[in-house]
Amino acid sequence: MPTRPRIPVINTPPHHVGAVALVLFTRNPDDATLHAAARLVDSAATAAWALRPDDLQTLTQPQYRQLIDYAAAPAVLDLALYLGDDTKRIRVLMDQVAREITELLTHYGQPPAQS
Repeated sequence: MPTRPRIPVINTPPHHVGAVALVLFTRNPDDATLHAAARLVDSAATAAWALRPDDLQTLTQPQYRQLIDYAAAPAVLDLALYLGDDTKRIRVLMDQVAREITELLTHYGQPPAQS
């Protein structure tokens, strides 16, 4: 019996479920494209965390990823699906992440320093 393909984990906050579903239904990616997009998002999130601004230095990598998911899951996934497996364009996705985080911080301010 053939095994089912592994579906990549896409952490989607409840307030983005509808928008992420719309992205998936609209783009209708095959398994390989969805996996490539998930890898590209993971790589871009890691790289963006490494280059995060001084105001966000207190955030761990998982916290930064959670912030991205909270602020911009649909936009980041949509762009990653558009870019496909073109890892040469990771900077485009990193810039999108940075814009989304900047926009979030303009509304909510910097996170408090952790002790």
